[in-house]
Amino acid sequence: MTDLVAELPSPETGDVADVAELADTVFDLVQAVQRARARWLAAAEHSVERTGLVILRTVRSGGPMRASDIADSLQFDPSTVSRRVAALVRDGLLERRADPEDGRASLLAPTPKADAVLADQRRVRADHFAAMLSGWERDEVVQLTGLMRRFTAAYDDVTTRHATTTAEDDTH
Repeated sequence: MTDLVAELPSPETGDVADVAELADTVFDLVQAVQRARARWLAAAEHSVERTGLVILRTVRSGGPMRASDIADSLQFDPSTVSRRVAALVRDGLLERRADPEDGRASLLAPTPKADAVLADQRRVRADHFAAMLSGWERDEVVQLTGLMRRFTAAYDDVTTRHATTTAEDDTH
């Protein structure tokens, strides 16, 4: 695997040390979120494991879709998605619908129970973040939200481009 950092230009606003510091900070954030996740799940009325929540959010935002489209969208292994989808259907969180474009395939759609689970999870996360940001000004929260959206979009873009480049290299 190539060194992705070596392929990226330094941001115009800083040097490589700033980028390394940001990478360390994001790593710390990911670790903190992973520690908090267990508390969030315990505080929620509905318990769904992380991958299931990611799938439910994807289907909720993207509309009814095939399991293969979920796997592609999330860059998850299709067999993992298949197992998780089966459990979500069994638990009444997803329903299968006939695909109008291909009668042999089915589309997955969230159920009202899934809507309740997602709303509950969102409430728990919002409560956690409200407590965490209680000393912040509203403008700071709005600014951070905008920066995080921009950062996440850039992260996804680079990750997707790198995955595509790696896949193309593997086929040549």
